Amino acid sequence: MPVKRMLPTLLLAAVLSVIIAVLAAARQSQPIFALAAALYALQVIMFLLRINVPLWRPGAGAADARWAWDNSVLTAATYGWGAAVMFTAYSLGGLVWRHWWQYGAGMALLCFAALAAASYLIGTRAPFRSGAGLRRLMQLTLALVAAVVVALIYLIASGKLATPKDDWAANIVFLTGGLTVLAISVASLITYRRSHPA
Repeated sequence: MPVKRMLPTLLLAAVLSVIIAVLAAARQSQPIFALAAALYALQVIMFLLRINVPLWRPGAGAADARWAWDNSVLTAATYGWGAAVMFTAYSLGGLVWRHWWQYGAGMALLCFAALAAASYLIGTRAPFRSGAGLRRLMQLTLALVAAVVVALIYLIASGKLATPKDDWAANIVFLTGGLTVLAISVASLITYRRSHPA
């Protein structure tokens, strides 16, 4: 199913997640904040599976790179959600952390970068290009996997998840968003491998 049909539901999930995150931030409720993040991530993963799993079946193939565009939209939506949570939780939720706007702006930039890269390499309309551009997009995806894994290892190993400061909300966004982007990237690489066997 093309992600275009899923966008209203995804947008609704993002809005609800952001609202709950702001309310949780105002109450300093880390469990509720984490639940709001997890519910959004699960919605993205559900759509990810609907897009990719049918292409993993033997003989399914992939006529064009629509799946890559759809996965790029999910990646962008995840970064966009992260930016929205950072901007609202810290500006409206009463949390105090001086770097929130920098990370929020960085996530917004990554949102647009994901869409721009996919648009340039495979296009935005069917038939989506599946040649050298798709191969380049998958190389960028592999680099993204490496970067996210390093960032998640650092986040967990550094003990930042147990911080008493107000950056706890940002750390939940980093962890949830990172794991979600990692799942999307891995699924993309699997789909590419299955539709373009060596």
